[in-house]
Order: sequence, then structure tokens, then C-alpha cells
Amino acid sequence: MIEGPGSTKPADIATNQLKFLKFVVQGLGQTRRRYSYWSAHNITKDPRINLKRKTMLLALGYLDSTNFPISAMLANEYEARGYNVIMVDYQRFATVHYYLAARLMRPIGKLIAQVLVHLTNSGLDPSKLELLGFSLGGQTVSYIARNYQALTGRNISKLTALEPSGPCFRDLRPTERLDASNADFVEVVHTNIDGYGMAPRMGHVDFYVNGGEYQPSDLLLYPCTSTCSHFRVLPLWVSSLKNPTEFVAIKCDNIQQARDSKCYDRSPLETNVMGLRVNRSNHGIFYLSTTKSWPYYLGASGVRPEYASWKRISDVNKGDDVVIYT
Repeated sequence: MIEGPGSTKPADIATNQLKFLKFVVQGLGQTRRRYSYWSAHNITKDPRINLKRKTMLLALGYLDSTNFPISAMLANEYEARGYNVIMVDYQRFATVHYYLAARLMRPIGKLIAQVLVHLTNSGLDPSKLELLGFSLGGQTVSYIARNYQALTGRNISKLTALEPSGPCFRDLRPTERLDASNADFVEVVHTNIDGYGMAPRMGHVDFYVNGGEYQPSDLLLYPCTSTCSHFRVLPLWVSSLKNPTEFVAIKCDNIQQARDSKCYDRSPLETNVMGLRVNRSNHGIFYLSTTKSWPYYLGASGVRPEYASWKRISDVNKGDDVVIYT
């Protein structure tokens, strides 16, 4: 069976549909202003924008909108850290059949890149520009960055891809989906590689959280399956922003080692930190162990094998006492 039939075919956005591509600027105490594709060139004049600061552009996932909680959760965190925050709202094009949405993200990425070129001409510095995408947005940022490169000959500073979509993208060449060549630095976080995400290394640094397949559940009788594991990346990332030195991961030789949490014996033991304090010069595949509930981080314990997630799936037999229920 072909995964994502037709999703790589050419696509275009009709001129009369461009009004549905919107940009939302957040700042000045979580206030917002919305711009259309046609008015987005005025974003640099918005009082919420200070071109001396870093700028974060957020690309959302399938079916998502800037009116929904995910965008606010991320935007609030980056605003609190002094970023200019621009959210892209392409809900009109991401609430169709998933195969078609995946296809439409290519022309959407080009249109967003054109807006960024206008902003660059008005003073936006690409060395201070970062893109973050979740799920389908994790692939969309690739198309934005790739088109920005083609239009300007310059790189965007950083891409962060949180659980970039696997369906419709797994079988594509690196030139057709997220890849480390898209920006000066690309950080990827994997939490459901065999479900809604994808397994291959796509960035300079790829974190495979608890092996990257499924995440530990905080509810004893309910496993964290594909949807839960896919979305778990969001609170993980928010926690990493709040606790920038605590998500300590260990380097692996390959993805299978990370899946099996068999990187602890690697010599020398190398680490990296997921999030704002990531070491951009230490490239590779990293296994990141977490707890099963907020705030998830293990800190320095993350490099110890007894804290591997599969060893701590349940606390049901942790104690020595036996209690019989009748």
C-alpha cells in the first residue's frame, strides 16, 4: 500500500484563497494582532516586534488553529523568554483530508517564505530567526526554510521539529521533507516514530524520547498509545523551556540503540540537553529518558541506566507489602 497517495503531486493555492493564510503576532503581555497574507509585510511595524530580539515563527499541526490551546501554550513560553512571536494560521488548508493537507503544505511553505523575505527586506535578521513546528508543522517548517534559502541564498538560524509527521513523509527523499540542510541548526524531538511520527534522523541533533516509540503512561491501566505519545512532545517541550538544563540525553551510535535504550555503555559517554541549551556542535542521535508525569525531566539521573524508561513503566510492585482486595 502506498503511504500518502497523491500527497507529493504538484499543488498551488488559488489567489482568492490567500486571504485564508494568516499571521498572528503576539506580544506586549500576550496581546495579539492578526495579519492576512496581503498585509503581513507590515508585521515589522507592529509595536509587539523588536527586531533586535530573536523571532520565533510557529507552524501548527494538522487540524490546528491559532485559536486553539497549543499555539497559546507555545507562544506564551517564547514571549516570556523575550522572543518576537509570529504564529502562522493555515487552518483552512490543514482541515482537509490529511493526504491533501500534506500536499498543500508545499505551496503554503513557499508563501510563508515569501512573507519572511519581505520581512527580511524590512530588517528581520535570519540569524535571529527560528521556526518551530509540531506534527505536520514539523514538516512545513522544512518547506518554509527551503524556499527561504532559494529566495535569499541565506539560512534561517534554527528549526525545531516536534514529532514531525511520518504519514506521507516516511518514504520521501531528504530533499522532499525535513532535513538538516534546511537551516544552520535543526533540532528534532521524536516521541512516536512508528505511529504519527517518523524514525529517521532528520536534524543535526535528534532526541529519541524514551526510545521514540511510545511514552510511559501516568495512568496505570491506560497505556500511552500513538495519539498520547505523539502529543506528549508538547508538554515535554514546554517543560524543557521552563527547565532548560534538566533534559539530559545520552548519545547513541544508531537509532536502534536509542529505541532499545542501549546507549549507556557507549564509551566515552556523551550527553546533550534538549531545548534552549542544546549543544549545537555535538551532533548525533540521543536517547532521552524521562519520568511518566510532569515535569518529566530526570536531570543528571538521565545518564544512569537504572532510570531507563522501560525499567520504570509501573510502580505496582515497587513495595514489599502485599495487599489483598476482597
